[in-house]
Amino acid sequence: MDYDAFLEKAMKIFNEKMGTDYSADNIVLRCLTTEDQMEVFQSFCTDYFPDRLKDRYEDEGYFAFRASSFIGWDDGSKDGILLRTDIPYKPAELIHVFLHELAHIFCCHNELNGKSFYNEYCEGYAPTTGEDEAINAGYAVWRECIAEIIAIECDDNCAILSLRRKKKLFAQLSDEIEPLEGKLAVSQILVAVMTSLEVETAEGWASASESIRQFIPLDLPEYMALFEAVYRQLRGKVIPIDIDFISEIGALYMNILAVTMLRRFQTNLQ
Repeated sequence: MDYDAFLEKAMKIFNEKMGTDYSADNIVLRCLTTEDQMEVFQSFCTDYFPDRLKDRYEDEGYFAFRASSFIGWDDGSKDGILLRTDIPYKPAELIHVFLHELAHIFCCHNELNGKSFYNEYCEGYAPTTGEDEAINAGYAVWRECIAEIIAIECDDNCAILSLRRKKKLFAQLSDEIEPLEGKLAVSQILVAVMTSLEVETAEGWASASESIRQFIPLDLPEYMALFEAVYRQLRGKVIPIDIDFISEIGALYMNILAVTMLRRFQTNLQ
């Protein structure tokens, strides 16, 4: 596949939808496979993103992604995308992968007045370990959620489904909530809820919450609090975020994780 051509198509779509000016002049693409991922990553970062060489990229599981975005923070610097090419893509799927990564880039530059939220708040900002974990968890949940919501809104191939048609998905994702991958599962739950027909067309939170309670088999009150916080963010500031919002998302996620794991443990004892 001509990956550069597909990225160009995705950038054109994103530019039309989001008012950006992404092009090969400011977005650089590199492709990797399992065989050369370490070498490509090191070369890519050396050329464009030297700060990312501090990542723990030698750890097992670091390269468990289809694509990953890289942010250039200096004036005139490029942003970038690393794409895994040893897995098959359908054309529409590849376009969506690129839209998702472009959304990450867009959000990183616009969520905190041009500063890096991660650098400001996710590395030693909080006074306690528990608060620090909540902030990091909240940001991980939110950044995947908002990137995918933007990608769906940009992608005309994505159908808007009702909550009723997503009930099995919610059950499946709730089973995937665990310490390692739980943040991604909760992000996907949020995306499924926020992009549903009922929630997108709701006149307000009261109407949206009524539909959610009717169709989603998730009985923890923390879920509704999480849905409400994200719903109000999407109906308000959308992209700009602050530490209070991310801390709230993180605390709710940590509670959901704790109760889910406790229930699973109690079930296994029966």
